[in-house]
Amino acid sequence: MPPQRRALSPIRLTPVDDAGPAALPDLPVPTGPDSPSAHERRRGPSRPTRPPRPSLILWRARHLVAAVCVAGATLLILGILRPPPPSSSAVLVAARPVAAGEVLTESDLERRSIPEAAVPDQGLADESVIGARSAIALEPGTVVTTSMTSASLAADLSPTERIVQVPVAIGAELATAGSRVDIVTQGAPDQGTQAAPTVVCSGARVLLRDQHEESGQWVSGTKVTLVTLAVPEGRASLVVGAATFGTLAIVLSP
Repeated sequence: MPPQRRALSPIRLTPVDDAGPAALPDLPVPTGPDSPSAHERRRGPSRPTRPPRPSLILWRARHLVAAVCVAGATLLILGILRPPPPSSSAVLVAARPVAAGEVLTESDLERRSIPEAAVPDQGLADESVIGARSAIALEPGTVVTTSMTSASLAADLSPTERIVQVPVAIGAELATAGSRVDIVTQGAPDQGTQAAPTVVCSGARVLLRDQHEESGQWVSGTKVTLVTLAVPEGRASLVVGAATFGTLAIVLSP
């Protein structure tokens, strides 16, 4: 027996309005200079921008900050450890070699700044020594003191001393400024006998030594050493008299 077919019920179609579903009402779109653009409206509200944190800035520049700190610390340490510049004073010094006994001129001396440690404690000379004689040989750069010139001959003279200047034939090289010497004379012969040497003054103080060259018909080119001495008052005339009548020699005394 053949199977029976079930009858299908007809499908009833509901007509659809050609106008389609109900359209939504159009919303107003804001306009104006402050209104968001279409891209911003699609993206949504923007988040506020945060400024970078200071710690992040320091971390990024850590190498530069470290270099600046090291350089500053180095300069500070160098400034602390560096000794201050030595103080100096302007003093009168020899500008050229000056021999003992030579008259000092303006060209022989000059003002120069030297460290305080090299300046003598006292007796510094000034321009008043120009025209005086040098008591010792001066090398260039030597700080000039009054004791190195004849300007100080009478400065340290005691009331019981007198200054004499006599030619010395023997031992004149021993006459350095400040040394003590004995003055010896060879007396005149008496009735054909040679007089014994006599000490006319002991402990005379040498102030200055000078060498002159005599000129004349009979003594041309002869060099004479003049020694300036501080002697006791009672011996001054004896020393001058011995130099007048005989030859003088000096001996270093203790």
